[in-house]
Amino acid sequence: MDIEIGKCGITCGICKNYNNGCLGCIKENNDKSICIIFKCANENDVQYCLQCEEFPCNLSRGLSKSYCPVFSRIEL
Repeated sequence: MDIEIGKCGITCGICKNYNNGCLGCIKENNDKSICIIFKCANENDVQYCLQCEEFPCNLSRGLSKSYCPVFSRIEL
């Protein structure tokens, strides 16, 4: 069994949205390019937010309100 971890650092298996419409960070964003955290990590050339020089930032602080900013519609 593979454990999928999103760029935000959260394991997809504990996310309330995983398997409830979400296919996982990598699949969702490669197909739809919808997560601002995923886009930001790619733009900063890091695999996970924790590796970013700007961590913690406003995006990662907003994530603590809910696991997934896409499905929870957090305005950051």
